Amino acid sequence: MADSVAVRITETTRLDVPLAVAERKTVIEVNAEPALVQADNAAHGTVIQQEQIRQLPLPTRNFQQLLTLTPGTSGPVQNSSELGRGAAPIYVNGNRGTSNSIIINGTDGNSIGTGSTPNLAVPATDSLEEFIVQTSQFDASQGRVAGGVVAAVTKSGTDNFHGNLYEFLRNDALNANNFFLNRAGIPRPAYKRNQFGGTFGGPIRKNRIWFFVSYQGSREVNATSLTNSVGTVFVPQNLTNDRSDAGVNALAASYGLAPCAAPPTTFTFPPCFNPTAKFLLQAKLPNGSFVIPSAPHPTSVALGAVPQAVAAPVVGPSKFREDQFNTNLDFQLSTPNRLSAKFFAANNPATQSLFNLFGLANALPVPGFGGTANLNQRVLSLDDTHVVSPRLLNDARFGLSIITTGSSPQEPFTAAQLGISSPLGNLFPGMPEISVANYFDLGANPFSDNGGVEKTYSAGDTWSWQHGRHSMKFGAEYKHHDLNAHFNLYTRGQIFFLGLLPSGPFAGNGFFDFLGGLFD
Repeated sequence: MADSVAVRITETTRLDVPLAVAERKTVIEVNAEPALVQADNAAHGTVIQQEQIRQLPLPTRNFQQLLTLTPGTSGPVQNSSELGRGAAPIYVNGNRGTSNSIIINGTDGNSIGTGSTPNLAVPATDSLEEFIVQTSQFDASQGRVAGGVVAAVTKSGTDNFHGNLYEFLRNDALNANNFFLNRAGIPRPAYKRNQFGGTFGGPIRKNRIWFFVSYQGSREVNATSLTNSVGTVFVPQNLTNDRSDAGVNALAASYGLAPCAAPPTTFTFPPCFNPTAKFLLQAKLPNGSFVIPSAPHPTSVALGAVPQAVAAPVVGPSKFREDQFNTNLDFQLSTPNRLSAKFFAANNPATQSLFNLFGLANALPVPGFGGTANLNQRVLSLDDTHVVSPRLLNDARFGLSIITTGSSPQEPFTAAQLGISSPLGNLFPGMPEISVANYFDLGANPFSDNGGVEKTYSAGDTWSWQHGRHSMKFGAEYKHHDLNAHFNLYTRGQIFFLGLLPSGPFAGNGFFDFLGGLFD
């Protein structure tokens, strides 16, 4: 009999027990290579165990970044500068990233609202025992999607006390500046990340009751993220830091525009220098920077020449915080009966300087109109395993998963300050999104005001029966999904300056339309 047997998640473990005869007369030696396939199960997948989880490098210590180690899977290379947990999409056998199923401790942890990974529960790697990515041929107890099934199991306590403490850090001294920021004369932006925590587990009563607890915290200030902190907009080559009345009037004059004698109420051509455009050119954010950045190396424009658009890198600090807890209790009720209760909770609030959540972002955003993004998860798992006989096993389970999402926009200016009236101004006073084609986007992202609560209840009972050479599994499962969401989309309105003038020196120039108030 083997001293120890490795039982892996979702797999059928086979143990051949040799029986010795009382008296041996003849010795027969048989040499054979071990089987290269698992004959008990047709499922394809790879188990990632604790040793690999602990030793392989992870930019943000997110186990999702190891999912593509399984043959048949693919995913993007993770950028170590990204804000937050670094959610990692996975594509299995060419399917979409939303075609997978995520199971935490036997509980359905999927987001039915988005089907994606950024808002899912991500237990700390130090709290994980192992996880598997099943890519095909998984049985009916696992199958619910066309892609893959990712199942993760957190640690349980043992008869010995074990624990650890850890901290991982990054700071400005360990980072180089972005090449393009260097070129534009922008100093190295801030990036400070601390990730710390600990685990502890052991017996409450030896051979009967065990516990395991873990905590992980993250604190991050990040102005290097190419998704949420660093971007590029385009401005006229002669836009300087001189935003006095004389300075912005000179800018408008280079486009052939004179100041408006009074706020225009109708379209006129040629237009005048619109007061709303003048307000935004002179407006400053709370940190003292201009809403519309200046050209990195401003140059004058010859009389009658058309100012060219130049790239202007923009940087805004983003923040992320995480607090997650994991509590596991295991009870050996009797020799054949074991009860397990596991609970995971995490809060992940973030402030994004350039709002980009679930891939929803303005095309050319400037800092100052970001938003908060709060993602919280709760996963409760109860499992009762009962060995009825050497051939019959029953597994009864209950699970509850709650995902709470919400975001709110940063709105330093109201529509009224810009001289814009809105029919929804009493409910949503913020300024509309102002998009200047091929130049920049001002205002909050129209998707940044939303919230939702997703609840998934699951209960199931599975019987596993071994009869001779046959292994059979049968049972039933019930799931109830509840989604309560609100989306205040496009409630502040949108104004587009597309540069639709058909002819003239400023034909196709969105910035000229912006200065003249020629919105489309």
